[in-house]
This record gives sequence, structure tokens and C-alpha cells, in this order.
Amino acid sequence: MTKVNEILGFLDSQGYEYRFEGDKLFEIEGFTTPQELTKNCLLWIKKPEKFIEDADGLQNLLVVSDENFKPSHHRLNVIRTRQSRAVFFSILKRFFSHRDTKCGVESSAVVKTAQIGENVYIGHHSYIGEEVVIGDHVTIKHNVVIEGRVTIGNNTMISSGTVIGSDGFGYYVDSNGVNQKIEHFGGVVIGNNVEIGANTCIDRGTLGDTIIEDNVKIDNLCHVAHNVKIGKNTSVIALSMIGGSVELGDSAYIAPAASLINQIKVGDYALVGIGSVVLKDVAENTVVAGCPAKILRKKD
Repeated sequence: MTKVNEILGFLDSQGYEYRFEGDKLFEIEGFTTPQELTKNCLLWIKKPEKFIEDADGLQNLLVVSDENFKPSHHRLNVIRTRQSRAVFFSILKRFFSHRDTKCGVESSAVVKTAQIGENVYIGHHSYIGEEVVIGDHVTIKHNVVIEGRVTIGNNTMISSGTVIGSDGFGYYVDSNGVNQKIEHFGGVVIGNNVEIGANTCIDRGTLGDTIIEDNVKIDNLCHVAHNVKIGKNTSVIALSMIGGSVELGDSAYIAPAASLINQIKVGDYALVGIGSVVLKDVAENTVVAGCPAKILRKKD
């Protein structure tokens, strides 16, 4: 059981701004959802307008919601904050997380590099080549292949089935009309606090490096081609294809199943909509969508 005052102390330590109303000695033992309310649990109300008139089922809960949550019922334990999503999931991570934090190398893994930081985990049947450099507190899950000149920053997580550092798709046609493979001499540089989803492929650069900067989040089943640069805090969502030499700015968002043609640039804070086919550069703070992608609006 966790008392509310412990949670509030944690929020204070993280610098969150909030207002609490209720019993600071109230105890919670887990979390719940609006569909299955369970007593003595933590609840996030994403859309407070649905609960304003019906608060009877919330009396035995600790509710996290935004500043617009103002039910007529006055006997609730409520944390009101502009950052309700961040507050809720920070509480879950601090008090209820069961994330595996084990370290070491599983016996079935093949690890040829000696350049491994502290508190690293490498899962079953993974292969790590001799040129790979791994930072501290890195988790590499099962059946992962990392080869060639790849550098991985601290606190990065690579999910199962991912391949990093393989050759990109590069060919030229010789005088006889035959495709000839272009050898790839570059590597992959992955920053700190990066997360790479399951069954994603990141190709090494042709001459320079493919670069994934700090705090980038790449979902499952994505393809990042050779020479791509992804700026810090950018998100690339499932089934997206980032073509060769594409540059994504900082804090951009690439929605599911988007395809970006080779060598275009996407600016800082831009958003590429779901299923879009992007054939031209996207300016910063711009939302595009469609096939081919067209400008919908400028972001506020």
C-alpha cells in the first residue's frame, strides 16, 4: 500500500505543478481504468467532462486529471495538473513498475565486442559484432543483431528482433546493365535514452553514419535507411519507412505507416500524418498528410 503523501512527495521532488484535494493519508494499492473502477487505486481521467456529474464511483480512488475536472462531489482525492498524462505515468513508473532491470549476458548470446559499459543486459540469441560500442545501462533484448561500426549511448533500450548496422539498399547499374552492390563503409550512432521497438531495421551509412540522436523513440516494425539523421526527441511510429539520407528535425512526429522519400528534410516540431507519402521537404511546425502529403496547417 502507498499513501497519498508519499506520491505527493515524489511529485514535489520531480518539480511537477499540481493541486491536491483530499486525504493525504489515503492508501492505494494499484491502478485502474475508467471501464473497470477498483477501490483504493490510482485513476487517470483523460476526458474529465465525462465524469463531472457522476463522481460516486470515484470516492475510494486517487484521481489524476486536468484543471477542468471539477465534479460537484467534494469528498474525492484529486490531483489536478496541466500535465495529467505525465504525472499519472510518472507515478506508475515510480511506485508500480515491474520492468526487468537485470544485467548480464545470456549464455546463448554471441558477443564479440569488449567495449561494453556498466549494467548492460544482452538477451538470448542476440549477436553483437566486434566493432560495436555499448554505453551504460543499455538493454538489448532477444534475437537482436548489431553489426559493423555501431555506437549505442547510455540508457538506451533495443527490443527483440531488431537489426542494426546492416548494409543499406544501394546499387548502381554497370555498363552491361547489371546491378552492382555499393559497399557501405559507414556506421550507426545512437544517442542516450533512445528506445527502438521490436523488428525494426536501422541501416549503416554508405560513407558517413546513420545518426539517431538523444531521446528518439522508434516504434516496432520501422525501417530507417542508410545515412538518415533523426533529431533529438523525435518519434517514429510503427510501420514507417524513412528513406535514405532523410533528415528529421528535433521533436518531429512521424505517424504510423508513413513513407518518406530519399533525401528530403522534415523540420523541427513537424508532424507527418498516418499513412502519408512524403515527396517534398516539410517545414518546421507544419502538419502534412495524404498521398502525396500536402500541408494541412501550421502548428500553434
